[in-house]
Amino acid sequence: MMKRVLFLCMMMFVTLCASAQKTAILVAQFGTSNAEGREAALDVLFQDIKNKYPDMEVREAYTSPTICRILEKRGIHKDNPVDALLKLHLEGYEKVYVQPTFLLDGIEMNLLREDVNRVASFFKEVKVGDPLLYTVDDFKNMVSILKERLPAKNEALLYVGHGNDRASNATYSMLMNMLQSEGVSRCYFGTVEGWPDLDQSIAQLGGQKIKKVVLIPFLLACGVHAHEDIDGEWKPALEKNGYQVDVFFHGLGEEAAVRDLFLQHLKQLTK
Repeated sequence: MMKRVLFLCMMMFVTLCASAQKTAILVAQFGTSNAEGREAALDVLFQDIKNKYPDMEVREAYTSPTICRILEKRGIHKDNPVDALLKLHLEGYEKVYVQPTFLLDGIEMNLLREDVNRVASFFKEVKVGDPLLYTVDDFKNMVSILKERLPAKNEALLYVGHGNDRASNATYSMLMNMLQSEGVSRCYFGTVEGWPDLDQSIAQLGGQKIKKVVLIPFLLACGVHAHEDIDGEWKPALEKNGYQVDVFFHGLGEEAAVRDLFLQHLKQLTK
């Protein structure tokens, strides 16, 4: 009988210790210096996460040093991931869920993982979530969202992502192939800093009865790339090739369905 009482007391002690453990969520975003894009996408996504986890401390960090410096000059301070994690440690948080809002498992994800590893020893546990497009199911979910908008007759939709020179750049080709396998035609993907680039994207449109091209940023927020590259460079180049061109000035983070995919990732992370 005494052993049973002691066992129950120990279990109660363990439960109390676990419940007392301070836990936080750190939302890691690349960031943008464009105020409208930040407010419409990044701030909304961050608020969605805060609303979803009202009983947990939710913080934010920007991973781009350049954007952090630009915003600092405007009186807007954003911690980098290391500083944000160290602050949580000093405030007594022992467990942190780090949820990135990146689209690909690319360079930024690798840098974030390195930052987390640098300070992981200060915590009992730090878990890093997945970017938006990580598993096959993630791609299927994104394709379902993209299928909600189809090109009109003699029109093509050209999604323009950031791109990189790593294997993760194949994300764009996979999305396009999956759309085509679903019977969706005249939806293409190009990149600002990867493959296909502008010239290759224009070549994809050739030889078809396409009169109009809608450029859609495949970016979380509409920032510099949307305004300076997509609107400032891609649009004139396509017009020079005889196409009527519209630019859709909205980031993926402005869509509730896309933000919900990040929430699903975070739900898996916090299980």
